[in-house]
Amino acid sequence: MKKTIYLLVCATTLVFALNSCKSSDPAVDTTLQFSTLPVEQQKANVEQNGIDLVNKLDGVKDTKAMSALLSFMNHSNGSTAFLVRPLSDLRTNVLRNNVKTLDVLSTQMRVAANVGDNIWGEWSWSSEINDFVKSKTLVNQAIYHFPADSGSLVNNGELSLTYIESNIVAPKSNPTQNMPSSFALTVKVGTTTVLKANFAATYNTDATPITLSQTLEIEKYNWSIDLSNNQKDVSAKYAFKYDTQVLLKYEIGAAGSFTAKSIEESTGPQDIIDGGYMSIQIMNIALYGGIADMKSMMNEGNALKPDSVIHTQQYGNETYSYTEYIYSKAYYEKEVGIFNKYLKFYAFFVAENQKFADAEFYLVEKNEQYYDYYNYPYQLKTRTVYNAQPRLVLSDGSKVDMSNYNQLTGFEDLIKQLESYNMNF
Repeated sequence: MKKTIYLLVCATTLVFALNSCKSSDPAVDTTLQFSTLPVEQQKANVEQNGIDLVNKLDGVKDTKAMSALLSFMNHSNGSTAFLVRPLSDLRTNVLRNNVKTLDVLSTQMRVAANVGDNIWGEWSWSSEINDFVKSKTLVNQAIYHFPADSGSLVNNGELSLTYIESNIVAPKSNPTQNMPSSFALTVKVGTTTVLKANFAATYNTDATPITLSQTLEIEKYNWSIDLSNNQKDVSAKYAFKYDTQVLLKYEIGAAGSFTAKSIEESTGPQDIIDGGYMSIQIMNIALYGGIADMKSMMNEGNALKPDSVIHTQQYGNETYSYTEYIYSKAYYEKEVGIFNKYLKFYAFFVAENQKFADAEFYLVEKNEQYYDYYNYPYQLKTRTVYNAQPRLVLSDGSKVDMSNYNQLTGFEDLIKQLESYNMNF
């Protein structure tokens, strides 16, 4: 039971946001009314929201920044080889809409910046030697002038990297590397800045971040990550926007005790987490949910006890006893009651500030075959098993299993488009 509840809590907290916890979004603290639109129209709006997202993402590949990065990598040779991997992965991850883009970039920039001090300086591409030539030595800064246009010999592009490391050693780094304190990466075509990435962080001695802020701007597309951990409250915020329009946003937060000692000595999440939340927004669709009282939920869950039957078997002169634990339907009904008491989440339209679905857990039962090893001779038997599953409660009161929602809304066009774009959200 403890493990089951813990896994469900983690899953829910990582997919929804708590409506009773404090959040930067006022919608979380508001009792939202259901949308007055017919359910079928609500479903159509959800699908159209996803299609609009795909269409908006399509423009990333046509930005000047993507062309400039490709041109820089094509001109990389020798002195700039250390930048090929991070820039190549940055370009690939941006085009794949990978939410780990910024995290991968910061890790790879740390590795790239540790190849040696000879990389720092101002460089210009020379077609005569097919490599960059250093004209000036700099400290913790590298500036590269290169042809940003395919087939051109004019150095109209500029890539600039400034990197400052902290005094905190990066875990598992071999050879030893220090965590980045800050870095700035910019790409210009002519006088126009087409890409700008910034990173700043402070760390505990074990390299876990106390604060971390990272941004990436590619023309009107912009990404950001903010992390905070004061050992009592932790939060992580991610946003992907086109200009000011939210394309994808999520926020995770938890309150409790997050010191290394409390985590090491904990017997379960109730010893660490008081409550947690998460929000996910995809354009005009948002999901919120979470848990406000972890300790009470775990206490009630741990208080549930299955029925037990003691079996005895005789082997020669020895008698052996076995305890069989029976998780009855009544047991799982109580479990579902606990989930619905403490886990709260819903989905709504952001601009209208109206719900289109609440969510609840319910009991699913099915028959399965099993071998009865408690009674000899062993036999193949059939029994009923139970499982708690989430489902949506729509504005008309109808209830739909979450795994079947997309099948009922005509999401086929959206799914095909997502697959064609190789989405990696």
